[in-house]
Amino acid sequence: MPIPEYVRYLRSHVGNELLLLPGVSGAVLNERGEVLLHQRSDNGQWALVSGILEPGEQPAEALVREVEEETAVGVEVVGLTSVWVTPQVTHPNGDRAQYVNLCFLCRAVSGQARVADDESTAVGWFAPNDLPAGMAESSRRKLELALAFDGAAWFEAAGRPDRSAGPEPLVVLDGVGPEPVAVRRARRDDVPAIVAMLADDALGESREHPGDLSPYLAAFERIDADPAHLLVVADAAGEVVGTLQLTVLPGLSRGGALRAQVEAVRVADSQRGQGLGQALLLWAVEEARARGCTLVQLTTDKQRTDAHRFYERLGFVASHEGLKLHLETA
Repeated sequence: MPIPEYVRYLRSHVGNELLLLPGVSGAVLNERGEVLLHQRSDNGQWALVSGILEPGEQPAEALVREVEEETAVGVEVVGLTSVWVTPQVTHPNGDRAQYVNLCFLCRAVSGQARVADDESTAVGWFAPNDLPAGMAESSRRKLELALAFDGAAWFEAAGRPDRSAGPEPLVVLDGVGPEPVAVRRARRDDVPAIVAMLADDALGESREHPGDLSPYLAAFERIDADPAHLLVVADAAGEVVGTLQLTVLPGLSRGGALRAQVEAVRVADSQRGQGLGQALLLWAVEEARARGCTLVQLTTDKQRTDAHRFYERLGFVASHEGLKLHLETA
């Protein structure tokens, strides 16, 4: 691996002694929800793209540079997902180092992935559930945390929950069935159950296609990567029985107020009539309030007359006429 000039300068003074160096890594996702990996030329392991900051360089800028230099892919940084101090390593030339690593979630925006310098022997896109053998364990952990990103970076601290173990409940709803129901952030493996609920009515069955989950999984990765969006499920003893998506929208109107958009409220057929839909929506209203929103809005198809009555009972007012324009896509 090339040694940055300023590290070479430091080594001329301290030799192989331990250096603490700033580094960056990137969990880069494409529109299909696949992650960009490269096979390192120094040890043969598959890993997230990473690198060392140059003097005066901002971490996000350094990552954009490293990804393009190594893979020819242009990226947009979404957010900081984890902060690490790595274990000490000894490089093949005897240099000892330890890295303060900042891992960022990124979207691919341009370029075709390829080997672009001598730091890699191969470059490719991989589904998160089908990663290559021989992948570095540290990259696996960073990727898990990036895919679970909820707008707050993970860091090691006493008493801080390990988010890589899976989403913790945001709240537990009592009195909506024979057992408590947890509202938690949706995971990738929840997508089939969510899509099944979206398709489980006269309107949904004509526009949803549960037999091909690839576009839904790609959409999930985009939703999950954006801290403005929160896709949740209602979990009853491990079974997904409800869902909704909450999106915080900034705007200049109403004095620059934040508003919350609620979409795709669904309850599994087995749980209907027990108050779960009401409890789930009221939770969303309180979550919007906690996020600083001054208005909660939603749309519902004119054919869903039962849904209209349901929302009105909860205080929603049909104050506006909603219009939609369907666009043809290539």
